Formats: sequence, structure tokens, C-alpha cells
Amino acid sequence: MKRILLFLFLCSIFSLNAQAQQLVKGKITASDNGEPLPGVNVVIKGTSVGSVTDANGNYSLSVPNLDATLVFSFIGLIAQEIPLAGRSELDLEMEADFKELEEVVVTGYTEINKKRLSGSISTMEASDIEGVPVPSFDQVLQGKAAGLYVNASSGQPGSSATVRIRGNGSILGGNTPLFILDGVPIEANEFAALNANDFESVSVLKDASSTSLYGSRGANGVIVITSKKGKVGKTKFNYSGQFGVSRIGDWKYEMMNTDQRLEYERLIQNGPGWDYAAENPERPAGAQASLDSLRQYNTNWLDVVTRQGFTQQHQLSAQGGKGQTRFFISGGYLEQQGVGIGSSLERITGRMNLSHEASEKLRFNVVTSVGYGMSNTLPSESLSVANPFASTLNMPYQPPLDADGNYTYGPLDANPLEWQEKANFEDGQLKTNLTFDVAYDFYPGFSFQSKIGIDYRTTKSTSFIDPNSRPGESSRGGEGSYGVSESKYFKYIWGNNVTYAKTIDRHDFSVGLYSEFISKKQNSFGYTGYGLNPNLPNTPAAITPGNGGNGFIPSVGGGMTENALLSYFMIGNYTYNNRYNFIASIRRDGSSKFGENNRWATLWSVGSSWNISEEAFYGLTVINDLKLKASYGSSGNQDDTDASVGDFQRAQTFSAASSYGGVSGIYPSAIGNRDLKWEISRQLNVGFDFGMFKDRLSGSLEFYNNVTSDLFLDQKLSATSGFTNVRKNAGKMRNRGFEITLNTTSVVAGDFQWFTSLNYAYNDNEILDLGQVSEFENGTSLVRVGYPLGSHYVVGWAGVNPANGQPLYLDSFGQPTPVYNSNNATSDWGTSNPPHVGGITNNLSFKGIELSFFFNYQLGHSLYNNQSFFIENHNVPYNQSTVMLEMWQEPGDLTNIPSPRYQRQFNSVDVEDASFLRLRNVTLGYRFPQELVSKAKLSSVRMFIQGQNLATWTRFTGFDPEIGNNIAQFQYPTPQIYTLGIDVGF
Repeated sequence: MKRILLFLFLCSIFSLNAQAQQLVKGKITASDNGEPLPGVNVVIKGTSVGSVTDANGNYSLSVPNLDATLVFSFIGLIAQEIPLAGRSELDLEMEADFKELEEVVVTGYTEINKKRLSGSISTMEASDIEGVPVPSFDQVLQGKAAGLYVNASSGQPGSSATVRIRGNGSILGGNTPLFILDGVPIEANEFAALNANDFESVSVLKDASSTSLYGSRGANGVIVITSKKGKVGKTKFNYSGQFGVSRIGDWKYEMMNTDQRLEYERLIQNGPGWDYAAENPERPAGAQASLDSLRQYNTNWLDVVTRQGFTQQHQLSAQGGKGQTRFFISGGYLEQQGVGIGSSLERITGRMNLSHEASEKLRFNVVTSVGYGMSNTLPSESLSVANPFASTLNMPYQPPLDADGNYTYGPLDANPLEWQEKANFEDGQLKTNLTFDVAYDFYPGFSFQSKIGIDYRTTKSTSFIDPNSRPGESSRGGEGSYGVSESKYFKYIWGNNVTYAKTIDRHDFSVGLYSEFISKKQNSFGYTGYGLNPNLPNTPAAITPGNGGNGFIPSVGGGMTENALLSYFMIGNYTYNNRYNFIASIRRDGSSKFGENNRWATLWSVGSSWNISEEAFYGLTVINDLKLKASYGSSGNQDDTDASVGDFQRAQTFSAASSYGGVSGIYPSAIGNRDLKWEISRQLNVGFDFGMFKDRLSGSLEFYNNVTSDLFLDQKLSATSGFTNVRKNAGKMRNRGFEITLNTTSVVAGDFQWFTSLNYAYNDNEILDLGQVSEFENGTSLVRVGYPLGSHYVVGWAGVNPANGQPLYLDSFGQPTPVYNSNNATSDWGTSNPPHVGGITNNLSFKGIELSFFFNYQLGHSLYNNQSFFIENHNVPYNQSTVMLEMWQEPGDLTNIPSPRYQRQFNSVDVEDASFLRLRNVTLGYRFPQELVSKAKLSSVRMFIQGQNLATWTRFTGFDPEIGNNIAQFQYPTPQIYTLGIDVGF
């Protein structure tokens, strides 16, 4: 009986409790598109009792009574308080809180609200970099940010670009910015194995306040790449694909055809055109038949070495999350045939990013990517008979193949078809990036984070030259060659930090203490064997073992190197009343590259900004947003590219010596310098951000002055030391200028919208000091105090004497003279580094139709056109440009082409204005109506066509003004690419 009474008593309690609690349920959706909102917090007002919406936006919650008030909140949405008023079902639409969704800028170590930003940072979103049919990610950045200079350098598929931020900060050291992918420094110039469609945002850090966070690696600027992450909600799949063709771009010079070449040879009295000419007193019998035989061919060698290429790329991605776990997974495939015969790239990429919140305090992130690329490359970046673009120097009356199908050989003694069919150059690259980090909030306001990152690359290059070929005859032993070289690159980073953030009334402040260790190891090995067995093509088994008798001694080489960097630094931020913002950082770096005398460096920065438009006294309605900002600090350059400072530059090193009497040895090959230290760049930046007409016009204007001191330079030594020079720190160089960024809402009229964004940067470079000397030659340029880096150094051209056709040059006094003297060379012919760079983008839309077109430009610089020396030269046995038909022939002729009686010399006429404006991209797309897409069970469908590098306006007469260095040497030109694509979301 007691048990029965106890049971009835408990049931009555549960019954009373059940009567007191009421179940409320509902669904939360987005007001703009009606999609369900997962993760929304639903709390009974005044209590901690609550629930969270599931992946479909549904929630359920027990309330004490139906008169309670529910509070709905989520990051980025306007919080709402809704009384139940007797309802047991409550659905709600929530709107975005645009004030809360202010733009966040990623700097790699931190994320900063753009309104509180004191530094100079330009950002690009996924829409700015997706879908561009260029395999190398760095080329996608062209013209997208003020102060960012990007030159494609080569049109070869997968080739890297030359990238600079606010000019060149070093003379002999590296000038490439530091690239950071998901917090891990990655190799520059190795982007062919990365997929730009996986990237969420790119931040370009330009001033000391931003770059000094990276200490001894930030002097040349930093480019921070953030990959896409998962989002809580229903899994969204997306497929994007493109198919297209590529063709040779604008060709700025015209070579002679057969009739023009024969006429030219008659005029200069040299070659078949003169040998068979009627006025030649030594004309042989059958000369007319010989001329007719030559005239039956009219070979355009550009058509021989180029083709219409094919390109395709595909990507499938999945993005989503449930509960505390989010993910992004993607796989991509790209194939691109180059416009140069035999060149191609094939790439496969994969990515998996996972985020998990183990609890309210503990979070994990795993970011992984892998890419494999296989490319067939052309030796097209130098003056070489193997360069197919140099074969345009062959004669037009020379057919590629004779009547029997055999290769023909012209003045180059090489046939590009034979090089393509009988030689093969392949590069295979596997690249992996991995980041794992864990964060733990161990006390209110305090957080600890630890991160491990890896950047790994292995590359295998193979070369094969058929023994039964003219190129094979030029190999050691004259019977072809087969070579393999392999290199492995491994960099890992281990970083730890403790941060504290607190808001007290109107005061927001945060501080972080960081430590970081970076280690890089690299090794390589390669060999080339000779004397190939023709029955075993393209395999190492064909190599004949070499000995002193057969002459097939193989070439073998390799190397190993490593370096490390240890850093400790602190970053502090303070904001008062959302108006006054301050940031400061200090960093202590120690590098294994330098000797114990200067192994450590201290680098720092300060920055501040004032949100003037937030002040109570501010009353300008036209300028609705105005912020003033300034920063100053120091960044370092230890030359991560190893271009000027090797891993063991501090120490005296030795190299292997040739054997003597059968005994090998070593000899001192470099003198060490234990006092070598970082180049230091001290940077000042002042600017303001603004918004006008309710942000219909917004942008920024910035001024900067960067001075690099302790430059890496070679100082002369007495020859009695056994060495002629030693690398030391000496000299100064300055970059100063300004940058303008404008974003405009040009037209908004009903369904028609037109948005424009443009950027412009001016950079003035000047060498201030060179230490031991005031000038020295560096290739075809002169490095001189008071002049910009890259100043061309050459004898001035004064034209052609109309009386006798003799070329005239400028002497040391600037007066015309017929005497060519290299001592009269000057550096008054401009610089190869463009002082003006920028880009202009227009985006137009009407209903579902979208049109965008993008220009980029580089102005005010000149390039040494080494090609003109070969195609405008009476004294070489190559085909010539049609301008040579305008040569001087008789007294009184006014022309810039001298008489063929005189020797051609390098002079300032070879230095040409290389300014250009390029229509980089045009895209026309159509986004299908949502109601139509929904019927097909899809979330979005967009089709588009686009063209890349459609037109170039320039005075430069070389292949392409975009070559990435100071001298044009028949580089692979940038192609035009046309693609048809589709994006499908489901």
C-alpha cells in the first residue's frame, strides 16, 4: 500500500509539472530568400532556458506558460523579442543586421573590423578571383588592388607571375611578397598546383602596421589567402565547369614574306635574292628557275610554332555543417593546351576543410589541400635555338618539311617541329598544404591557440632528346640525352599564442602574445645521361654507361639546404567609443641565415585611426563616412627567395674541385660574413577612407614613404684575399607614392544596376646610397644614386645621316657622332619598373543578365627589346621585320634604318615605351530565374561566356609588353582565352 501511495504521489507531481509547462515550436527563415536558418538561439526572456534551431530552421521549447516572451538571436541577424500571447506555434522571419555585418579584414594572425583598421590593406573576395581561366593563382590578382604590381612574365600554361607591392624594396635581394595560406607561409612562384576557386578572400598587406606582424619577412608586403570554410546548414553542392579555346594574342611586328625577303636581299646584295637577281653580274645559269622555286614557299613561321589551344576546368564542391561541425570539400580538374606547340598543363586538386566546436570553449580546425600538376614546357624564355618563338627568324622561303618529309634547317640550324617531336621536357609537381589548429578559451576573455602548418612540394623534371635528331647530335657524344632532376621542399610552422579581449563600457581592447618557429628544408638531385639507344626511347634504360673512351660521361649534381626562424611578438589593439583606434606590435626575430653577431632583430609598428564621421559634431551629409589613419614602423627582409642571401651566407663555404691525378678535393668558393643582417624597411603610411552619397561612392586615398636601409650589396675586396667581393649591408633606397581606390554605384534604376571599381597607384623609386660606390652595372641597367632601380644603360641613338646612311649616336656631351663608343652609355632612357599601375572593373546587371569587363594598365616604363636587335639588323643571317625595307638607299633619304654597309650596335632605339592598357577580362552571364530553377530541384544556375586578354594597346613592338623583367627575348606571349561555362548549385 505504501508503494502504491508513493507512486500516485509522484504521478501527481509530474502531472502538475506537465500542466505547468507548455511546448512551443516553430520555424525560423531568412527574410530575403525564405531559406531556413539553422543555429538561431531561442531563449525565454529573463532566463537561461532556451533551444537552438536545427538544420531545417525548426525549434521546439518548453515554456512555463504561453504568456512568456521569446528572444531570437544570431550573429549577423537583428535580434527580436516576440511575446507568445497564447500561441503554441511561432514562425519568424529574421533580417540581416548590416551594422553588425561590418567587413572583417584577415591579416593572417588576427581579424580586424574594417572600421577599426589603421593599416593599409586591400581585400578581394571570392567573386573577384573565381572562374578566371588562368592556372597560376598569382596572375588572377592582376589589377585588383592599388599598389599591387603583377606581370604574367610568360604565357606558358602554369607559369608564375612577377609580383610586387609598392615597388622594389631591394636591389640584389628578393622583392617578392610573402604569401600566407590559412596561416602558413607558402612558396612564391609555385601556384600552378593551387586552385583559386577554393579561396574565400585575399588580403594585400602593404604598410608597416600590417606587415610588421611578419617581422623579418614582411618588408616586401604580405598576401594573405583564406580558403573557403563550411557553414552550418543544409549541405550545398556546387558544380562549375568551363570549356574553351586559346589563340595567340596581339602580334606587334610583321616579318617579311618571301617576295619582300627576296627584294630585301637584292637591295643589300646578300642572299639568294641577290644571287639570282638579274643585275647581278655573277648570276648563275638557271637563276630564274631557282627564284621561282623559292617563291613557291611563303612560310609564316609564327603559324608553324603556334596553334589553337584547348582548355577545360571542372570543380565540384560541398559545403555545410550540422551542430558543432562544419566542412568544405572540393575537387578540381584543369587541362590547358598552350598556344605554343608542345606546351600544356594538366592539374588535379583536392581540398577538405573541417571545423569542430567540441564545447563552448574548445575549437578545432583542419585545413588540407593537395594538388598535382603535369606540364610539358617549352624552353621559351631565352635566346635559344630550342625556343620555338625564336624560329620566326627562319626564312619565309624555307618550308618546315621538304618534299620527302624531312626537316629543313635554316639560319638557326634548328627546326621547331623537330624540337617538338624529337625532344620532350616534362615537369610533375605534387604540392600539399596542411594546417591544424586548436583554440581553448580557458578564462573569460582569455584564449589559447596552437597551430601547426606544413607546406610540402616535390617536383620531378625529365628531359629527353632523341639520338636520331639534329638536337641529339648537339648532345655530349652526339647521341641524344636523357635527364631527371628531383627536388623536395618542406616547410613547417609551429605557432602558439595567448590573447585577451575585453570591453568595458566604451573601451574595447585586446592583446596577444605570440611565438612562432619556422623551419625549411630543401634537397635536390639530378643526372643527365648520354649515348641513348634509339630502340629504348624516352627511358633511362637507353643511357650508355660513360667512360673516358666513349665520351658519354653523365652529368650528376644535387644539393641540400635548410634554415630556421624563431620569433616572439606582441600585438595590442585599443578602441574608444568606436571612434579612436590604436594598434601596436613588436617582434623579435632570430634567423639561422645570419651570423651570431646579427642573428636577432627587433621590428615594431604603431598605427592609429579616427572615425571622424562617428563624432557628435560631424554634420556632413554628403560624406557619410570618413576615417583618417596613419601608421609607422619597421619590417625586415631576410630574402626568403635565397636570391642574394643563401642559407649559409654567414660562413665561408667550399665547393668540390675537379680531380687532379685521380684525387678529388675541395676549394673555398665563398667568403663568409658573420656581420650580415636583415635589410630594414621603415615605412610611413597616411590616408583616409570615405563614403559619399550614402556610400554610392566610397574608397580610400593613401600616401606612403618607405626607406630600405642596410641593403644587400657586394663590396669589393683586395684580390689578395682570394675573393673579389663580399656580400654586405650598405646603402639605402626609397619608394614613395600614393594610391587611390574608388568604388561607385554608377546607376541603380529598377532592375538595372551598374557598379564600377577602380584603383590607381603611383610609385617613385630612388636609390639614395650605395655605400662603397655611387653606381655599378647590373645586366643592361645601371644602378646609380639618384636614379630609379632598373634604369636602362645604353648609348644614345641620334638617327641616320641622310647624306650617307651612316648611323649616328650621342657622345658624352649629348652631341651626334658617327663613332659608337660604349663609354658614352647613359642611364637616361627610363626604368623597366612601371611607376603607374592600376585596374578598372565594371559590373552591370539587368534582371538575370550580368556583364563585367575589366582593364588593367601599366604606364611610364620602358623595356629593352632584344628581339629588335635580331629582326632589325642587316648584319645577321635571319629574316627581318618589314620596317627594314625602309632602309637608307640614296642621299637625301630620311629614315631611321641605316645603310646595310654599317654594323648594327645596341643603342637606345632598342629601349621602347612598354606602357600598355589591356582588356583583361570580359564576362557575359545569365542567372536563371529562381522559380524556374526550383522546379528543376536546383538552388541556382548560371551560364556565361568570357574572354581573357582580348586586346592590348601599346607602342611596344615586341611579342608582349608583359614580360616581368627588363629585357624581351622572344618570351612566350600571353594568349587570348575564350571559354563557355556553367555554375550549378544544388
